[in-house]
Parts: sequence; structure tokens; C-alpha cells
Amino acid sequence: MTNEADLMMKMEMFLRRNRPGRPMPGRQEGAAHGCHRPEDGPAHMPGGDAMCGGPRHMPMPPHGRPGLSRERVLVLISREEGGVHQKDLLEKAHIGAPAMSELINKLEDDGYIVRTVDPDDRRATLLSLTEKGAARAAEVDDERALRFKAAFANLTDEEKETLSALLDKLLIRQA
Repeated sequence: MTNEADLMMKMEMFLRRNRPGRPMPGRQEGAAHGCHRPEDGPAHMPGGDAMCGGPRHMPMPPHGRPGLSRERVLVLISREEGGVHQKDLLEKAHIGAPAMSELINKLEDDGYIVRTVDPDDRRATLLSLTEKGAARAAEVDDERALRFKAAFANLTDEEKETLSALLDKLLIRQA
């Protein structure tokens, strides 16, 4: 049976892959690194045309609050037993390196995470949650589960399975 968190993850992945400013499959871009073309309209995602020197901005979400990147990072770290390398966290969170460094510094300053030397590679640093960070990650996970359950409450189990299969099909086509 498909659970709500899996459905939401697939939907988020689909939306990330189809966000404005991202090259569409089979579409030619202006340069090898995928510069934003003026005829495509304004770029709204960070890094959308940063390599081209164009404007970078992200509109404020409709609810008027900043995104929950801090909480998302806490949850991602909580899922990694023994800590996680910043590079691996970048890949999982889909956040740019400068933004991730800033988030990590703030989370550490606020007492949510600690950095330790990786015993297997003394040049690398592991990020781990403190008790305070683990408690907040658990709260966020519970809140998300309730939101996901509410989002898909009107679907039967069969409809959830169908939606999951359709999202899989869309995601495979884009890979």
C-alpha cells in the first residue's frame, strides 16, 4: 500500500523537476551550462540564471512565511544514523551550497546540530543532531505526516496506488 509521505515525496520531486527556469527535456538551451533565455520569461528560482549574471529572486510563498529549509534539513539529518556529510546532505536537500552552509551554521549556532570529525576520513566532517535537534526533527516529521494524510484523505487506497504509479511513470520519463 502506498503511504502519503511517499506520494508527497514523488509529487515534490516531480514539481522540482518541472519548476520554472529548468530546461525541459529535449529543449535546446542557450549555452552548455543551461543559461536562462529572456524569451522564457523571468527566472524565479535561485541559480536559475546565476551563471549568466542575470537577476536571481524567489517570490515569497503565498502564506507569507519563508520556506521550511531548516526543518527539512533537520529531518534529513535525523534519517542518517551516525551523522551525514554536508556533500551528501546537499544532494538530498536540493539546496545550493551557499544556502546549505548558512543553514548549517545557523542550526549549529542555535544548538540543533553538532559537527564532528569523521572517524573514517579525518578530513571530512559529519553533521549530527543534538537532543534539541532530534526533538524538533521528530516534531516536524509528525506535523508533515498529518499534513500528508490530510492532503490525500479524499483518495481511496486504490486511487493512491494509481497516483503513485502515474507519478512513477512521469518521473521515469524525465530521468
